[in-house]
Amino acid sequence: MIYIFIAAVAVYLARTLFMFIGASKIRRKSVGRNDFVPSVSVLVPARNEEDTIEECLMALALSNYPKEKFEIIAIDDRSTDSTLQIMQKVAAIFDNIKVLSIKDEQQKQNLRGKAGALHYGADAAVGDILLMTDADCIVHPDWIRTIAECYADDNIGLVASFTLVGGKRLFDIIQSVEWIYMNTMASAGVGLNIPLGCYGNNLSVRKKVYEEIGGYKQIPFSVTEDLSLLKTVHKYGHSLHYETDVKGTVVTRPCKTFTEYISQHRRWAMGGLTLGWKAVVFVLSSFLMWIGIVASLLTANYLFAILLLLLRFAGDFSIIFPSVIKLKQKKLLMYVIPSILFFLIIEIIIPFTLFTKKVRWKGQIFKG
Repeated sequence: MIYIFIAAVAVYLARTLFMFIGASKIRRKSVGRNDFVPSVSVLVPARNEEDTIEECLMALALSNYPKEKFEIIAIDDRSTDSTLQIMQKVAAIFDNIKVLSIKDEQQKQNLRGKAGALHYGADAAVGDILLMTDADCIVHPDWIRTIAECYADDNIGLVASFTLVGGKRLFDIIQSVEWIYMNTMASAGVGLNIPLGCYGNNLSVRKKVYEEIGGYKQIPFSVTEDLSLLKTVHKYGHSLHYETDVKGTVVTRPCKTFTEYISQHRRWAMGGLTLGWKAVVFVLSSFLMWIGIVASLLTANYLFAILLLLLRFAGDFSIIFPSVIKLKQKKLLMYVIPSILFFLIIEIIIPFTLFTKKVRWKGQIFKG
């Protein structure tokens, strides 16, 4: 039992140290320059988003960025509701909004789903920087400026940033803590030059870099197209940055039901498997923690079980806390510990959902 305990402690401490150092490093990195105002194209793919697309586009159109320096490209991805009509209505108000509509025959091979919509929008973009968000997101008024300024460093090819979650239910708040936790771990990978992830609702890439890699047309299809783009840009030798600034955040809607939540995490897990050995190491660190806790309880070593739980709480809290403070989300602090307990349970459920590679998303079925 002592050997299992030591192994669980050692592996989890190593994981926590990696995440803490990487995230701290990227938080301290300053790449922006206030006088850098590049031309920007914001890509907003949407499929059956009639409830959210208007609010999303209005927030973007009213951004604190020179109107002549940015365009918004709203891409209707074969919606069967009134999404396209709403896009056109908003576009009639703002002359820097373009509306595109794609058809079934354009969704082939690597350009299926969201990747295809993004590529279609990128082809029509004229900005030097491509910013991407989702139709169910509301951007911070300074989002475009904050992200665009990061590209003052010519070496940077891609910039990701944090996503916050709206909502007042306990389930919504837990998701908000989790998104900060996951984004912080993703930022740690970028900080240590080992890309682990990012989120497509707050992602950007230099257009010439996107064109250099061939865009999504050349990137192998994945249900997590954001991670695929991140890995490809890094593979081509371009620098990455993860901005940790509340002005660079977007707010997304939470999953309404537990079933929707599990489906979302299953899709993330399917995409994460493409990380290879890095995914294996991450999963094993959590698995060892669970083995240690269960073995301790079965052998009546309750002190070991308590110590492992305390280590998990302390380790994860140390990762989440700095980001919560930097992003001015102090109201979440009292929910961090119960959220971590929830994450522990989810870690047990998700692996059992991966026996089939089919992923349902936005009314479509893909193979992960």
